[in-house]
Amino acid sequence: MIQLVQIYKSFGKQVVLNGIDLEIPTGGITVIMGRSGEGKSVLLKTIIGLIKPDQGEVLVDKVDTTKLSSFDKNEVTKKFGMLFQGAALFDSMNVFDNVAFPLREHTKMPEKEINDRVTEILAQVGLKNIEHKIPSELSGGMRKRVGLARALILEPKIMLYDEPTTGLDPILSDSIDELIVETQKRLNITSVVVSHDIQGAFKVADRIAMLHEGKILEQGEPEKFRQSKHPFVQQFLEGKADKNYIG
Repeated sequence: MIQLVQIYKSFGKQVVLNGIDLEIPTGGITVIMGRSGEGKSVLLKTIIGLIKPDQGEVLVDKVDTTKLSSFDKNEVTKKFGMLFQGAALFDSMNVFDNVAFPLREHTKMPEKEINDRVTEILAQVGLKNIEHKIPSELSGGMRKRVGLARALILEPKIMLYDEPTTGLDPILSDSIDELIVETQKRLNITSVVVSHDIQGAFKVADRIAMLHEGKILEQGEPEKFRQSKHPFVQQFLEGKADKNYIG
C-alpha cells in the first residue's frame, strides 16, 4: 500500500529523516517505534503529504505522491484518515459538528444522512449520546475516540495514528489499542501507528519498524523484531537508559 524510498528531510541544519526505506503492506497494522523526538510524527506527516520530503519517493498504491499536482495529491489524500496526538478537535464545535465536519466539507450529503452517519460512527467507537458535548467536557480517552470517529467518517483506505495513547493511563491506553485492532479488522484497512509504547505496539502490530537517528534500523513481524540483534533495538525493548543520551 505504501512504500518510502530514500526519504530525506531536514529543518535547517537538523536532519530528521536520513534515507528512510520502509514498506507498509496492504491491510494489517504497522507500528513505527522510536524515542521521543526521533521524527516519527514527521515521518507520518510525510506519508500523508502534509510535509514534503527534501528527497525520495512516497509511493501510495504505486503512485509517487511527491510528483503530483496539488489537485491529484488531494485526491490521494482522501484515501487517508489521521488521528493526531491531541485528537485536534475544534474547541468551538460540539462533538456532532466535529465528526460531521469532513462530510460537510468534502461531500454534498444531505443533513439527514449526515446525522445518521455521525450517529453510526460514534457508536462504532463506543460513544453514544454525547453529540452535544464540547471537547472541553470530554475525558482524554473520549476525545481520542471522537477524533477517530472524525477520521473514519469518510471511510479511508489508510488510517494513520500519531501517538494515540500518549497522555492516557494504562487502562485507557489499552482500550484505545483494542479500538485500533477492532477498527482494522472491521474495516479491513491499512493502519500505521507511531508510538514509543512497547506494550501497546506488541498488542496491535502485524509489523514493527524502529526509527533511530533518521533511519529504519529494523522492521518485520513482532517476533522477529523482538529477537533483533541490533543493540539499540534491544536497549529500547529493555528500557535501558543510554548514559550519553539526555532526553
